[in-house]
Amino acid sequence: MLNAAKKTQQDVVNALVDLAEEENRLTHSLIEVNQKTNELAARRTASAELRTQLSEERTNLVKAQTKFSGRSTELAEHRTGLAEKRTGLAGERTALAGERTVLADRRTGLAGERTALAGERTALADRRTALAGERNALASERNALADRRTALASERTTLAEDRTGLAMRRNELSSQRTSMAQERNDLASTRTLLSTYRSVLAMGRNQLAFIRTGLASIALGIGLIRYFGLGYWTILDGAIVLTGLGMTIGGVTGYVRTKKHERRFSEILDWDFNLASLPNKVVLTNQD
Repeated sequence: MLNAAKKTQQDVVNALVDLAEEENRLTHSLIEVNQKTNELAARRTASAELRTQLSEERTNLVKAQTKFSGRSTELAEHRTGLAEKRTGLAGERTALAGERTVLADRRTGLAGERTALAGERTALADRRTALAGERNALASERNALADRRTALASERTTLAEDRTGLAMRRNELSSQRTSMAQERNDLASTRTLLSTYRSVLAMGRNQLAFIRTGLASIALGIGLIRYFGLGYWTILDGAIVLTGLGMTIGGVTGYVRTKKHERRFSEILDWDFNLASLPNKVVLTNQD
């Protein structure tokens, strides 16, 4: 990057030299034009016709001078642009110098870290040597423990044979325990099914009680209406009748649903006499 910046700066300097040389050539041209203008002025005094021709030529020269002046202005602007570019390159060169300084500082820091790591590596090597000695001592102890383990393995084999006999006895006892647990589960399943059936019967009894209470309320309301006749208390009597009617309808609906559950239980009991398997065959859902 520094070589590219130097090359660009050299190109800028060469371009400025070329612009200066071209400006000198334009200056000489302007001097020659001025001299020619003076000669034409002298001839103008000599001849009017020649003056007219010289005036036309002077006009052309003025135009050329104007053109040269525009070219000079363009060259000046170009020179200004090159100067600005040179200033930018100088700024970039300064930034690169700063980065180079930072990298040098970083390199110095890395060298210090490398030295510290070398010292740590030496310490680790010493530690490794000490650990190797400890490893040898542990290897000797391991050999002694291996001999002890061999003796314990022989003793373990003897104990394993005894344990095998005890395990066989335990398996026999486990089989007996499993059979008894299965019988207990069957009895628990039977009890659960009977409890559910009892709940269904209790629900049916409650529904019949609702029907009985509703019919009694209807009879009471009708009796009050017939006994006291029509009046303000008739509204209360009618409310008693409606309440009894609602209780009767609700009780009948619930009793019909409960009767269906009871019929399902009866069908299950008729289909399979083994009550222990019934909870696995039927899922009964009671809804309020």
